[in-house]
Amino acid sequence: MRNRHFRFTDWSLQFPGAERPALDRISLSVKRGERILITGPSGGGKSTLIRAIARIHDSSIVTTSGEFVNNSSSVGFVGQEPDEQILFPTIGEEVGFVAETAVPTARQVRGRVSEALKALGIRSKRSRLTSRLSGGEKQQLAIATALAGAPDLIVLDEPTASLDAESIELVHAAVSDAVVSEGRTLVIVEHHIDVWRDLVDRIVVVADGRIVADGPIDRILTTKKTALVAVGVWVPGHDWTLAPTAPRNNAAPVLSTHNASFRSARQSKRISIPDFTLHEGEVVALVGPNGSGKSTVLRMLGGLIAPSKGEIRYVDTTQRPHRLKPHELVTHVSSVLQNPSYGFGAGRVDDEAPAHERAAVGLTGFDARHPQSLSGGERRRLALATALSRHPRVLLLDEPTFGQDAGAWHDLVDRLRDFVEGRGTIVIATHDTRLVSALAHRVFDIEGA
Repeated sequence: MRNRHFRFTDWSLQFPGAERPALDRISLSVKRGERILITGPSGGGKSTLIRAIARIHDSSIVTTSGEFVNNSSSVGFVGQEPDEQILFPTIGEEVGFVAETAVPTARQVRGRVSEALKALGIRSKRSRLTSRLSGGEKQQLAIATALAGAPDLIVLDEPTASLDAESIELVHAAVSDAVVSEGRTLVIVEHHIDVWRDLVDRIVVVADGRIVADGPIDRILTTKKTALVAVGVWVPGHDWTLAPTAPRNNAAPVLSTHNASFRSARQSKRISIPDFTLHEGEVVALVGPNGSGKSTVLRMLGGLIAPSKGEIRYVDTTQRPHRLKPHELVTHVSSVLQNPSYGFGAGRVDDEAPAHERAAVGLTGFDARHPQSLSGGERRRLALATALSRHPRVLLLDEPTFGQDAGAWHDLVDRLRDFVEGRGTIVIATHDTRLVSALAHRVFDIEGA
């Protein structure tokens, strides 16, 4: 057992009030130094499983049965919502707190912090306030923090889902260096297998709370390809291409911007919105590196913050968006921001959005569930269903395909296409090039100046 890092034997976990277990009779044994990728459909139990591996679940709340033995001395964990893990006001303090558990002297702590931040490409941001980071920057920070503690077990839940291509390469290199050079055990949840295929030895497929495939990654991807595609796994080499959406001719304008930009009192960087007019039935994608200001642009367009200069106007009102009262604003625009959990007000899924909107994005059978009990991908789809139920003219989406398996991704794209066909207008901030190709009529590259 000394070479065994952790082991589940016929192990189940059930949440309070749930009709069936979230994990059902799981058996999984992992040796020290193994590198495992866990994949499967959204809501299938992947995140629940790795939270159990990391010993995060509250044993006083959940019900478990079977045997779980974990021989880890330390665990570095990064969840789906990294901002929920951040405790300290600055990047340096956040990483330094964990580094102190790994090395004894202040000099060594400073060196470890610098090394971790450099590996993730954020060393120059050491003094930045964590409250001012973008979603992608928070993800980079959470990974740097996890690695700084030199854990013997690294557990990551979709660590690159909110990152641009350059940042994905940095994360891959940093994680690879940590696990290969030190022989650490890696457990990583990921929908997009191709990102980690060269690093992991083994793939575990979880669906409906059970392990449905487990073995060497190349063998499983070859022998189980059809079955994996059927349950929504983004299998490398499979053609997932969708035909692009055709633009609408002679459409009426709905929103315009002129010389609009934002700079807070605490930031030297100015974030500018390109001058444009949005029309009915149009989709615009905002792309750019992490921290460039895509989310800030959405917040300006949605009236959540006022531009520092310039103007943004909806054509059927003389008021600027940030001056509209909430009940006036929702007739024009609905927003789904990076962490949709903050927008849920009801205690049940069926109170958040009508049944037809939930069904359109693949959320059936969840009526009595609390929104916070859903997976990260399911919460995003519920937030989208809620936003669409308000019948806005303009829909603003921030990384809407985060955490989606292939089936859920197609459901989401189909529903957005229906919205556009009904003369709805969409602005999307995203790193998902497939989504841009499938939906966008225009693409703007956002670069904070």
